[in-house]
Amino acid sequence: MSASVGRPLPRPSNIVACGAPLASRIEDGVRAARERGWQPYVIPTDAALPWLEGQDLAEVSVVSGNRGPGEPKRTPKADAVAVVPTTFNTLNAWANGSANTYPLTILCAALGSRTPIAAVPFAKDDLAGHPAWLASLAVLRYAGVRVIDPHDGSAASLKPVVYGTGDRVADNFRWDWVLRELEPLTQYPGDQEVLKFTFPKC
Repeated sequence: MSASVGRPLPRPSNIVACGAPLASRIEDGVRAARERGWQPYVIPTDAALPWLEGQDLAEVSVVSGNRGPGEPKRTPKADAVAVVPTTFNTLNAWANGSANTYPLTILCAALGSRTPIAAVPFAKDDLAGHPAWLASLAVLRYAGVRVIDPHDGSAASLKPVVYGTGDRVADNFRWDWVLRELEPLTQYPGDQEVLKFTFPKC
């Protein structure tokens, strides 16, 4: 009998990264997720790719670019999605239902399928005051996305990133803040009935 019988298999998860200083901590997120029994796949936006350079991601699948005709799916269905960080551009496009890039397609599909999602917005104070940003946050929260403050991990409030402090905020960020929001929403082997939100019927 195999020694692995009875052990839960790693749960697939997606880490979507956008182009902001917090993308420099993806390596730490991969490590933290694996320690908790997740099998992470990293899905960067084009703007996030430079932030991944120099990070130890050799043993994790980094999936970028659009899937070609006839190409098989590159990631399994995820039990959870972490968007770390999400920028002004991506968050607004996501909330608006735009799926014109691979990361946005993943995010829109996850939202539509009620997959547990935690997002860490990373926007400077001038952008964070834009009405589209505030409206997009409201849409995503209404849909069940756990929005996490990059400064202190709060899911109840969100502070903008003051100009010039992005690197410091990224250095002090803890991936535990993200995982503690996602783990109660997922149960092995995939029982996600703990989700508490529903969309109104059209």
